[in-house]
Amino acid sequence: MPLSFLMSLQYVSLPKKVVTPEDVRHVSILKATGLIEAEIAPALDDSGKYKNAHGAVVLRITEDGAAEIQRMRTEESRSKAARQIEGAPRARYGAGEGKLNVVRKPHPA
Repeated sequence: MPLSFLMSLQYVSLPKKVVTPEDVRHVSILKATGLIEAEIAPALDDSGKYKNAHGAVVLRITEDGAAEIQRMRTEESRSKAARQIEGAPRARYGAGEGKLNVVRKPHPA
């Protein structure tokens, strides 16, 4: 997934050369969306036929890319907090008793 690849780029030294077809595709997508700056070999050969690029070099993460990383981190933190809240005991009042009962939400099988 290109966004996972983007997240991984924040932990490596740039420029970074990539050669696996999957990573080159990720670089191509991230470059096209403006999230990174990269050099990719032309996708056309001398005769004008399409060919897969055999390598790319990621130069840097753009400001938009850094903002996307921050958005994903925030979203991940919110999701993690929501999962913790779902598993936490819930307090509610018993029917007409005026007592506070702690009820655990059952986990789906």
